[in-house]
Amino acid sequence: MPLPTDTSVAGHQEAKTRTRRRLIDALIKVLPLLVLMLFSHSGGMRSSGEIGIQVPWWVIILVEVFAILPLAFSRTNPGAAAGVIAVFCATQLVIGTAPGVSALAVPLVLYACAKYSTPRVSWSFLAVALLGAAALGAYFIFLDMYYMQQYDYYNSWTNSLVSAGLIAGFAAAVALTSWLAGHLAGRRRRELGAISERNQLLIRERDQEARLAVDAERMRIAREMHDVISHSMSVMIAQADGGRYVLQQSPERAERAFATISDTGREALTEMRRMLGVLRDEDGALQKRPAPGVQDLPQLIEDVAASGLPVRLHMLSDSIPKLPEGVGLAAYRIVQEALTNTLKHAGPQAHAEVWVATAAEAEPALMLEVRDSGRGAAAPDDGAGSGLLGMTERARLYGGTVTTRAHAGGFDVLARFPLGADSAGSAGSPAGSGDQSAPPDQVEETR
Repeated sequence: MPLPTDTSVAGHQEAKTRTRRRLIDALIKVLPLLVLMLFSHSGGMRSSGEIGIQVPWWVIILVEVFAILPLAFSRTNPGAAAGVIAVFCATQLVIGTAPGVSALAVPLVLYACAKYSTPRVSWSFLAVALLGAAALGAYFIFLDMYYMQQYDYYNSWTNSLVSAGLIAGFAAAVALTSWLAGHLAGRRRRELGAISERNQLLIRERDQEARLAVDAERMRIAREMHDVISHSMSVMIAQADGGRYVLQQSPERAERAFATISDTGREALTEMRRMLGVLRDEDGALQKRPAPGVQDLPQLIEDVAASGLPVRLHMLSDSIPKLPEGVGLAAYRIVQEALTNTLKHAGPQAHAEVWVATAAEAEPALMLEVRDSGRGAAAPDDGAGSGLLGMTERARLYGGTVTTRAHAGGFDVLARFPLGADSAGSAGSPAGSGDQSAPPDQVEETR
């Protein structure tokens, strides 16, 4: 037997509350009128009046009761309630008894019909009510004529018409007033319903945007973790291989290699904990160090060189513009990924060079090039948004491009990031940025 869920329990409770509310509404509308009707007949029961079809007194009572009872469902099905009340009120006129207490049901059901029903049904029963008011006036004219003939009672036609007109006009005014009040209440109800629906839609859109933002953040973290783990593992593997070969010949070099492995592993573990903390932080508030950027490239080059890959950094501009954090991080990760691929796939005796420059164009741009002297083949992409595809995606996020090409002596990765007006303002070149040799042909070609 399946256990009830929170949703089913809440739905059951809401249904019980709705049923209780409808029952109370029905009792409030019907019970007072039934009591008032009994008091109105407490002086004695009689058959139908002087005009119309003659029926027993209990038929009159039943007709009046059935003209009141439909108020119980006037909120849930106002059209049907109005139709039933109209039929029994007309029946009262046919059997020669003017609507008494049951006449109070007419404005109540008109109000409910105008508030809860469709405009077509509402207008239709308003017309029926106005016709009923006219029929009530005609009933009193016929009753006056009956008295004049039966009891030799004299009354002018003018007085009869005026009296009947006043009665019909009063009934029509009551019907119009109740219908108008219900119409205004219904319009207000529909407006509030539309506002509530829009609010629910906005809430759903907000929740969807929040989920998309979380997914995007997790994708960003996945890319960051790939970059950190791939680079760190490549350095550690290279150092471990080198340490194994020089352990006997040069214990000091082997000790340095193992120290580099230890430091790299600790740094990678710290980075992983920092990024995984984002997933555990419910409030999304994570104290983290600034994201790496172009200014951190010298340290990256030093770490890669310590892993056994000869690499040089060339800063080709006296000053690098102050970059947005996202652009700086993307540039750093592209260089890191390119050097990691070189470290993993370029083979022994390979070396690499990194160039960083700003293009003097109508639209300023940050230019990057990583060239290695390895086998001249691109590292295979892992299909998970990392590798060369990941570099391309990072650049595209900021309007940049990444071009890769193999040549006889190795492999090149070229990246270009356009710099808008908000990137103006320079920050000095990082200390220890390497030599200031002339730019290679590849950088010149991308300008």
